[in-house]
Amino acid sequence: MKKTLSFAAFLLFLSGFAQAQNAEEIVAKHIAAIGGDNWARVEALKSEAKISADGAPGMSIMMNMLAVRDKSLRMDVSVMGMTQTTVLNGDGGWATNPFMNQMDPEPLTADQVKAMKDMTDVDGTLIGYKAKGYTLEYVGTEDVDGTEAIKIKINKGGNRSEYSFFDPASYFEIKNIRVEEVDGKVTETATTYSNFKNQAGLIFPFTIQQNDPNMGGSTVTITTVTINPTVDTKTFEMPTK
Repeated sequence: MKKTLSFAAFLLFLSGFAQAQNAEEIVAKHIAAIGGDNWARVEALKSEAKISADGAPGMSIMMNMLAVRDKSLRMDVSVMGMTQTTVLNGDGGWATNPFMNQMDPEPLTADQVKAMKDMTDVDGTLIGYKAKGYTLEYVGTEDVDGTEAIKIKINKGGNRSEYSFFDPASYFEIKNIRVEEVDGKVTETATTYSNFKNQAGLIFPFTIQQNDPNMGGSTVTITTVTINPTVDTKTFEMPTK
């Protein structure tokens, strides 16, 4: 009986090992497909975009975002003559929100800072995932808008995980589900990607559709991407009230 149990445990080990290997191979193909080693030269990214929100049909919303690798992020969203600014600067951050009558900058909470730090990872979750302490798990396949996508779970630790869905033909990531805890509440945000374009050897999705439990559905249409722009660090400093 013990021998039978030991053999069954060994088969389970082999199965788990094979799935891990399979997940690593899939992610390696994905990284190669989106630019591979070219991402190592990216120190900062700047993007401009138009946003169409389900809750505000016909309204013109503009977004500018600047990210410095593993350091800082600034996101400005403008609509109706007002601009909401959210900034991460090292281990702290601040925000204004005139739409909620918050005109003066206020510090971000610790959980908000933690959630935003991922956005300073300019080459994404999967490039260098081992060095970041993440592990992979092959989940299977799932339909994403008619594509039988390959599904991988990324375990990030600290009540954080992601599910990545890859097109089996291109190995581009066409969907992502992000699960995390912010201010004591577990949130799940689903994002789909399309309209991929090559920018200086790097692949970016220029159409991003997001379903945020707090903000509702929206479509982000990227208009420009600038790789390694000139960065003025003062743009991340919190203004005095």
